[in-house]
Amino acid sequence: MRTRTFSLIGGLSIPLMACSAANAGLVLIFDDGSGLSAEAEFTLLGAGDVLEIRLKNISTSIPNGFGASDQLLTGISWDFGHIGFNGDVMITGGTVATGSSSSSINFSISNVGPNSDVSGEYGYGNMDGTGALPNFVSGNAAQAIPFGGANLDGPVVINGPQAGLLSSLASISLGGLGAIQDEIITTLSLSEALISESEIFGLLGEARVEFGSDAHFIQIPIPTPGSMAPLCLAGIFAWRRRRR
Repeated sequence: MRTRTFSLIGGLSIPLMACSAANAGLVLIFDDGSGLSAEAEFTLLGAGDVLEIRLKNISTSIPNGFGASDQLLTGISWDFGHIGFNGDVMITGGTVATGSSSSSINFSISNVGPNSDVSGEYGYGNMDGTGALPNFVSGNAAQAIPFGGANLDGPVVINGPQAGLLSSLASISLGGLGAIQDEIITTLSLSEALISESEIFGLLGEARVEFGSDAHFIQIPIPTPGSMAPLCLAGIFAWRRRRR
């Protein structure tokens, strides 16, 4: 039997640092001291109705008891809207590609290299209830709408944690499980334009990443619109699974 708990990780410092690229989007660091960590960059493109998310697994160690699939970074979520409600802005579609120095490992049908389309392994959503916040991109199937695209690994459905992101800094044996090392870039079409990155996270002002399928969640607060100079944040919250 599994139960999930939402807990404050005590004793962690929260360093704030300016992001290095002057024209970059909002860069977030998710790190709760467990060894698992992630980096995400949110950037609005075009007229503000396209959102690019660069997501990378930067874990430096794997917690004791975690299996091959638990170490994989499988999704990121946020909330465009008001507290207690799904966001008014919605994701309507998009694409997913491997990062500029990333490639797949153990894909059962066709391995790919950098800047390759892996949309068929991922989905998006505008509904919470899966451990994710209402708006999300994920390799897990729950509540997800497939992006569509060629099937590269396993069955012709979203089949996460398979095709999740494997850290290049620390890992345990995949045991044949398909993965991407270590970054994807998702380009999302939005139902309406946003003016700036400060609008992405709505009134809730939080973002969350998932490892495995409910294996571990890390949630961080986002600066309020009045202080939205791009910042790199260290996370202090974790929503994790307990086995018993």
